[in-house]
Amino acid sequence: MSNKISYWLCQLLGWGAYTIFLFILIMVFTINNPVSILTTIVLPIIFVSLILFSHLFKLFLQYKKWPQLPLTKLIPRIILGVLLTAIASQAFISFIIYIFIPLEENIVFNWTRFTGIVLHTFFILTIWTSIYLGVIFFRNKRREEIERLELLTSLQEAELAILKNQINPHFLFNALNNIRALILNHPEKARNMITHISELLRYSIQFNSSEKVSLSQELEIVENYLQLESMQFEERLSYEFRIEKGTLNVQIPPMSIQLLVENAIKHGISQLTTTGVIVISSILNNNQMSISVTNSGQLKKENKPEGIGLRNLMDRMKIIFGQFAEVSLENSSNNTVTASLKIPIS
Repeated sequence: MSNKISYWLCQLLGWGAYTIFLFILIMVFTINNPVSILTTIVLPIIFVSLILFSHLFKLFLQYKKWPQLPLTKLIPRIILGVLLTAIASQAFISFIIYIFIPLEENIVFNWTRFTGIVLHTFFILTIWTSIYLGVIFFRNKRREEIERLELLTSLQEAELAILKNQINPHFLFNALNNIRALILNHPEKARNMITHISELLRYSIQFNSSEKVSLSQELEIVENYLQLESMQFEERLSYEFRIEKGTLNVQIPPMSIQLLVENAIKHGISQLTTTGVIVISSILNNNQMSISVTNSGQLKKENKPEGIGLRNLMDRMKIIFGQFAEVSLENSSNNTVTASLKIPIS
């Protein structure tokens, strides 16, 4: 139902109920001939007049934009406006009644009665105006909330795009450095690395605009990345996947596991003089999927546990999955570090 239809329906029902209330009062307190010309003609005139003048007052409110004023300026204007509307409506009703309708001879215009009716109408119109302004304020508040949520969504989408663009150049920089280190002394390995990096770039281009990808798609890019790094580290790096089958179709942010693996190599494996191991595992637990990347090494207390990439991943997780998403990085034993993602599954 449109606002216009709702408004007129409330007008008819509200003033109709008020007119019926007046009719009941007349029936109760009039001893002789309660159903007279007063009830058959005057009450319909009152009904139509109050609809007309309340609507004119509403148009005046909209024209002057009073609902947009602060309360300190709005309240005195409303009091004066309602009083003038009450006087105008009763003057109009009195003019119609006493000029055009043949009332009983003993019913004549009386200023005291007129003043009392104006004050009564002022009270009723004050209630009407309060309800109308309350509806206006509620609708404005709801519209502002919708606009705020739309703006927040737009900001989150823009932030998500920025965070993706921060992660991908960081990854590309490291990959190109690896190729540069091998291209002169190990050209065959360099060519193989270029093949793998082309797959990585294809994935990055294809899914950069996506909010989520399946775990199976992400694992393909991770394996390409690990093969690249294995060529550089040779016997110093080994890796293993322990993926629960039911997790393969779960949606995750693109480049998220690859980032964890990259950090594991940069801050863990590369610091070792012996062989290092990376284990990537996933498991479903109720309505949550846990992904962990465990690598040989230890977090040093003097080092910050998170870099720009990991902080960005945390932000992306919060934007996409809300407060139920978790990202953690900690020493999981005396010689291993584990980075974990916990993703809610709807």
